[in-house]
Amino acid sequence: MLSNLNKKAAKTVQIEEKQFIVFLIGEEQFGVDVKQAREIITTTDLTFVPKAPDFVKGVINLRGEIIPIIDLKRRLGLNGSTGDVENQKIIVVELDNSLIGMQVDDVKEMIRLYKKDIATPPKIVKGINRDYLSGVGKLEDKLLILLNLNKILSEEEILELDRMEME
Repeated sequence: MLSNLNKKAAKTVQIEEKQFIVFLIGEEQFGVDVKQAREIITTTDLTFVPKAPDFVKGVINLRGEIIPIIDLKRRLGLNGSTGDVENQKIIVVELDNSLIGMQVDDVKEMIRLYKKDIATPPKIVKGINRDYLSGVGKLEDKLLILLNLNKILSEEEILELDRMEME
C-alpha cells in the first residue's frame, strides 16, 4: 500500500500549454499558434501581381520560392492605421503544401498559454469572420484574439494563388 502511495506521489501533474506568436495589426494584438508559422521574416520588396485578389499585396522570392503575400489587415476586414512600415513582418505559413506569407504590422513576442486559459471564440469579434478564430487567450490584463491561419484562405483561394504564381 505504501508503494502505491509513492507511485502516485511520483507522478507529476502535466498542465498542457501552447506557445503563441503575438503580433499587431493596426493597434490590435492577435496571436497565432507557433506551430502554424514556418518562419517570420522582415518585409522585403514585393512584386505587384496584376489581377490578383484585393487582399494580395504581391509576391516575394524567398530562397528561390515565389511566395504570395497576404495583407492580413485587409483579409480580416480591419480598419485603422497601418503600423510603421519598417516594423512590418511576414509570417510564412504552409497551407495545402503551398507557402503563403501573412503581412502584419509588427511581431511583439512569443507567449505561453495554458489550455485552461483559452476560451472558445465568441460569436462576434469586431467583424472578423468567426471561422478565422481558434479561441481567445485570457491574459492577466487583457484578452488575446487567437487566429487560425490555416482557415484564413479557402481551398479555392489557395488554388487561385497557386495559379497566380505560375502565370
